[in-house]
Amino acid sequence: MSELLKRIYYEVSFLVNPVLCIFEPVATKTKTLALRVIIFEHLDEDMPLFVELFCPHAKEYTTLEALYSSIENPSFFSEKDPIYVRVDTLPKKIRWDLLKDSDVGVTLFFSKSLKDADGVECHNFSSEKPWERQKRLYQWIAHFCQKQKKTLHKGAFDRLFRISEGFGLAILRKVEQILLTLEAPQITPEILDKYHLYETEPSDWEKAKELLFRPRHSLRPDPLDMLGFISKLRQEVYYNLFCFEDSPKVAIPPFRKKEMGEKKNEREALGRNFFYAMLPLLLEVEMLAKSGSFSQEMLYDLLYTRIGGLHQF
Repeated sequence: MSELLKRIYYEVSFLVNPVLCIFEPVATKTKTLALRVIIFEHLDEDMPLFVELFCPHAKEYTTLEALYSSIENPSFFSEKDPIYVRVDTLPKKIRWDLLKDSDVGVTLFFSKSLKDADGVECHNFSSEKPWERQKRLYQWIAHFCQKQKKTLHKGAFDRLFRISEGFGLAILRKVEQILLTLEAPQITPEILDKYHLYETEPSDWEKAKELLFRPRHSLRPDPLDMLGFISKLRQEVYYNLFCFEDSPKVAIPPFRKKEMGEKKNEREALGRNFFYAMLPLLLEVEMLAKSGSFSQEMLYDLLYTRIGGLHQF
């Protein structure tokens, strides 16, 4: 690895755009190397993508103790590659002073916020809304495409996002496969067609909307994860309840406003009380799912029947 030192550029826009965070290595003459803390709510989904995009040559340590030992007892022949550690359980104390003195860049991944990270570059993505996370993934992967002198069309990314169920590394792998043989300057939905990247069936989000508004025509998700499906249904219910308010307390994302407008007649036909009735129903089925006493199929059939019953009133 080059001896060029690293810095982090971190740009945040809270009003128009969600978090945009691009990490670029640049030359600097300062002594301090990069020590950065990244916080993801879903480490299994977001950490592999981050490592792939921003520190692909980094060496992984399994524990903080192993990292401390390597810093305190460096090998004379060891390469100066960056290093990273995934920390699933927060320790009582982190040796920040030792980490700051490391001769190589250090990245720590956490799933929870830290209270004692004063003076450390900390990037917290754990409070992102689903649409903010989707836009962040688009910005990161679009930036990767720009390095290859290609442009990733937003519509193409949205399709890849749905096909890959929001798993960032799976999206990146599909983009890499396309870039290997792509001669056109853009990855567009038409390009995805040529690579046979179609949406063969509605996404779980679309199935949740269908169950909510037209249960008789709804399709059961496959594979079926009731807790995840209930979470999607609950979000749909809240958004539709917000639409009954003149000044909703929670802002509806711009791309969802169009969808909400298209459902206006169906929503008003069902009425506000229908969506209020959905909340205790979803809580009831969620508790049954967490109890482990019922199969996923039984829980879905129960939900399907009860929602159908609400449509009768």
